[in-house]
Amino acid sequence: MKLEMKHFGELLFAFTQKEIKARYKNAVLGFLWMFLNPVIQMLVMGFVFSLIFRFGIKDYYLFLFTGLLPWNFFALSLNKATPSIVYERSLIQKSSFPREVIPLSIVLSNFFHLLISLVLLLIFLGVTGKWQIFYPINFLLFVISLIFLLIFTAGFSLITSSLNVFWRDVNFFTQALVLIWFYATPILYPILVIPDRLRTIFYLNPLSGIFVSFQKAIINHGEFPFKILLIQFLIIIFIFTFGINLFKNRAKYFSDWL
Repeated sequence: MKLEMKHFGELLFAFTQKEIKARYKNAVLGFLWMFLNPVIQMLVMGFVFSLIFRFGIKDYYLFLFTGLLPWNFFALSLNKATPSIVYERSLIQKSSFPREVIPLSIVLSNFFHLLISLVLLLIFLGVTGKWQIFYPINFLLFVISLIFLLIFTAGFSLITSSLNVFWRDVNFFTQALVLIWFYATPILYPILVIPDRLRTIFYLNPLSGIFVSFQKAIINHGEFPFKILLIQFLIIIFIFTFGINLFKNRAKYFSDWL
C-alpha cells in the first residue's frame, strides 16, 4: 500500500511538473502572466462596475482582485481538466497508470501558479500596510479557504473529466456552467448586497463561502461565516469523495470509449 502511494505521488509530481513547464514555455514573462491576467481583469471590471454600482467597498479594486485570483485558478483548472482524459487518449491506450493523475496534475499545476500569485499579493499588502491578512485568525482563515478551494476543484474536476469520456457534451456544458458560476459567486459584488431571503440560495454554491472567507481574511470585508464554512466543508468533502469514487469506477472503461 505504501509502495503504491509512493508510486502514485511520484507519478503525480512528474505530471504536475510537466504541466508547469509546458504552460508558459517560450513565454517571456512566464509565471507573471498568472498575476498579470487578473490585474488586467481587475482594472477593466473595476472601472466598469465602480461606475455602474456603488457597493460601498473602500478598496473595491483589491476586493475584486482578491476574488479574481482564486476564480481564475478554479475556472482554468476545470476547463482544462474536463477534456484532459480525452486529449490524452494515446497515452492511456499505451500505458497502464492511475488515470486520475491526469486531471489532478492540471489542478495542482494551476494551484502552484495561484500560490505564486498570492505570494506577490501578500508582498503588496505588506508594502502598502494592509496587515489584516497577517493577523493569526485571518491567516488561518486564508489557509483553510485555500485548502477548501483545492479540494473542491480537484473533486469537481474528477467528476467532469470522467463523465466527459462517455458524454463529450460535458465539456461544453462545463464551459457554459463556469460562465454562469462566475456571476453566481460573490466576486464582483459582496454577498451582503444579496437580500436575506436569497442569500441562503447563494450559499448553496460551495464557492460562496470560500470567496467570502478570502475577502474577510485579506481585506477584512464582511463577517466570519463559521457556520456556512462548516456546512460547505461537508459539501466539499462529499463532492471530493464522490469524485474519487466516480472516477475510479469509470476509469476501467476509459479505453473502450476513447
